[in-house]
Amino acid sequence: MKYLITITILLFSVLQVQAQFLLTYDEPATAFSEAQRNDYRKPGYMQEALPLGNGRLGAMFSGGIAEEHIMLNDITLWMNAKRGLNEVEQSGTRIGAYKNFDKVREAYRNEKYGTAEGSMEATSTKYLSSEQPLGNYAPFTDVFITTNHNPNEVSNYTRSLNAFTGIGSVNYSIGKANFKREYFCSYPNDVLAIRYSAQNATINLSIKASSLHKITSLKADGNLLVLNGEAAMENDPIQFQKRVYIDAGKAKITANNNGELQVENAKDVKIYISAYTDYLPDYPTFKGRNFEADAEKTLETAVNLGYKVLKNAHVKDVSSLMDNCELNLEYKPLNLTTDELIKNGPSLELENLYFNYARYLQLSCSRNAPVPSNLQGLWNGHLKPAWNADYHTDINLAMNYWMVETANLPSSFAPYVSYLKMIAESGKYTARESFGIEQGWSMGLNGNVFGFTAPNVHGRRMQQSGAWLCQNLFEHYAFSKDKKYLEEIYPILKGAAEFYMEFLAPWKDGSLIVYPTWSPENAYLVKEFGKLNKQAYGASFEQQLALNLFTDCIEASIVLNKDEAFRAKLKTIIPKLTPQKIGQYGQIQEWPEDWDRPTDQHRHISHLMALHPGRDFSPLTTPELTTAALVTMKHRGDISTGWSTAWKTNFWARLHNGDKAHQFYQFLTSKRAYPNLFDFHPPFQIDGNFGGVAGVCEMLLQSHLRSINNSAKQIEQAAFVGYQNKSNSNHFIPKTPHDIIANAPYILHLLPALPSVWPNGSVKGLRARGGLEVDIIWKDGKLIEAKITAKTNTSFRVYSEGNLSQVFSLNKDEVKVWKSK
Repeated sequence: MKYLITITILLFSVLQVQAQFLLTYDEPATAFSEAQRNDYRKPGYMQEALPLGNGRLGAMFSGGIAEEHIMLNDITLWMNAKRGLNEVEQSGTRIGAYKNFDKVREAYRNEKYGTAEGSMEATSTKYLSSEQPLGNYAPFTDVFITTNHNPNEVSNYTRSLNAFTGIGSVNYSIGKANFKREYFCSYPNDVLAIRYSAQNATINLSIKASSLHKITSLKADGNLLVLNGEAAMENDPIQFQKRVYIDAGKAKITANNNGELQVENAKDVKIYISAYTDYLPDYPTFKGRNFEADAEKTLETAVNLGYKVLKNAHVKDVSSLMDNCELNLEYKPLNLTTDELIKNGPSLELENLYFNYARYLQLSCSRNAPVPSNLQGLWNGHLKPAWNADYHTDINLAMNYWMVETANLPSSFAPYVSYLKMIAESGKYTARESFGIEQGWSMGLNGNVFGFTAPNVHGRRMQQSGAWLCQNLFEHYAFSKDKKYLEEIYPILKGAAEFYMEFLAPWKDGSLIVYPTWSPENAYLVKEFGKLNKQAYGASFEQQLALNLFTDCIEASIVLNKDEAFRAKLKTIIPKLTPQKIGQYGQIQEWPEDWDRPTDQHRHISHLMALHPGRDFSPLTTPELTTAALVTMKHRGDISTGWSTAWKTNFWARLHNGDKAHQFYQFLTSKRAYPNLFDFHPPFQIDGNFGGVAGVCEMLLQSHLRSINNSAKQIEQAAFVGYQNKSNSNHFIPKTPHDIIANAPYILHLLPALPSVWPNGSVKGLRARGGLEVDIIWKDGKLIEAKITAKTNTSFRVYSEGNLSQVFSLNKDEVKVWKSK
């Protein structure tokens, strides 16, 4: 009986581990119809097929019985844009716009609302907005593998994706014959590999390639199929190649004149696919890769290594990253397929799976590619995708990378850094040509892979995004304390700050504000001027971000011991920034004027940037601002789009309301998830997946506060506060940090927002600022133990159960175990 109990416990444990990482289905994904291809709003393949990726090369597989559809993506493949222009034009900026910049600002100073001629929006559109096409992220190519199996004869069908290993699978039987497939997209070897095998039967396959783009050549020869094509651009089409190699052992392979390979009477078939475009991240040409030679060499190397070696390397690579961080909630597996699990409604099993799966999506769509993940991560099957599947800089791009820090995937941040280097180079031309600013760089609302940094085509969408993008950039340093990295990105931080220093201008009250701007993507004075009345001055979110950027630059300059004069200038500017205000309803004002409406339930809540992902509003340090933030959250309501639901999860976690944070995470996982767990915005937008996981991390561990008074025993006296009240008014003035901020220990707040429905569980591998990793165990809603490991020489304080610890100092690899009292 003792052995039986042990075996039962082990089996239960295995089932739960599988449930935490395994997506399963009992039928194939819907075929990708022409109607779906032409309209991203029509659900089907994109919401049901399962994703694979190595950061640059992505794929989705349908698991079709008679025909398998493999959709391929390359993160660098865009269309309908421009490349290879001169340095100024490539930025997208309107040439000579700076000559009319003050004319635009005059409309703001005169408060010309609405959209009529002479308004803020109309003048911004007329004089500043880019006339250059942004283009869109595009699908790459497709592979169709036909078996001619009759779906009506199939039994025991399963389709699955193991997020821990990155292996996709299909299994089914026809009579006494069993058929199996495996799929994976290798990062170590940069190929997609597929294996078909059979027991008690042989395999007959037809393999063909296609593309929605112009195919310039398609040839099948021997075991090899080669497709060359080009994606339409406004100038200089993108060239690309895909190579497909078939290893069928001694089985017969026939190459047809129509570019198709036939496999007959095989027992085991391996398919290797390599693919590249001619894109290189070299401003302003953005080309030069020897894509044909690279595709040939990569494929040859993979074939020589063989399937087993490729698979072992792939599993080792993915599982090592997945094993860095893992959420374990206590629940009994429901033994449902993933689509049925979602339909079944909220469950701890679904919440646990969603967390671990989102980490898989992150490492699959962002590794060391030259550009970051976009609105759809890596996976797109539409020539006209939603919102161009571009880089939105009014939250979406930043949200894609919140979780790489806390959920322990820091290597996935490399493409973001590469992109910011490109943006900073392009943005200096936009700063000069659009605004007449000679120092620093500027970024607008939308970006592409060709360095587009210009103001948006619609004047109502005027935004300076440098501060927002740099927030992630500095956070990567805060989590690692890597001075070499800080040295690398410091010019980008400084350039962004230099732009704002010159762009800021005095308003009527004498404070410095950012304008033109808006509060993404909201309107004000709607009854008076219409729903497109969005352009504004001094929007709260951008003022908060400017303070965040300036404070980060001050710290960076101290750490690196450089630019003392620059640092001093920042310190004089900070207290002159327009204050944050509490409005007539007790809310955080979205604009300098009290235009907020209690009935406004807009999905964006940008004026709470200082609450999250910023660090300057906190229940522990700024009670008045926190109370006002709570009023704002109540006004905005609970039901929203996928990514907004994810952000609200983070907001409520930062407000230390675990049950409310969980309410949003639960809604995200059960009501804002497609069958393949892609985020349901609608339509698909991957930032919801990533933002939701960031929210879970915030529920369990927060580390954004700094201790600048290490002798203080109360956190409100110890922590740095970014805003101070002005004469007991509703105005809160930005505060200049003391130099001590550069070496101030971070405060690790353990279980700050643990939901009551997660009474027992554990999490391993969460990252905290200051170069720390933390494992946490809790039981009956209470902390049992936290294991804190230093990844560099560091110091920190712990805040737990209302108590603030002394400062602990650890050398690299040393461990501090914190137990509940």
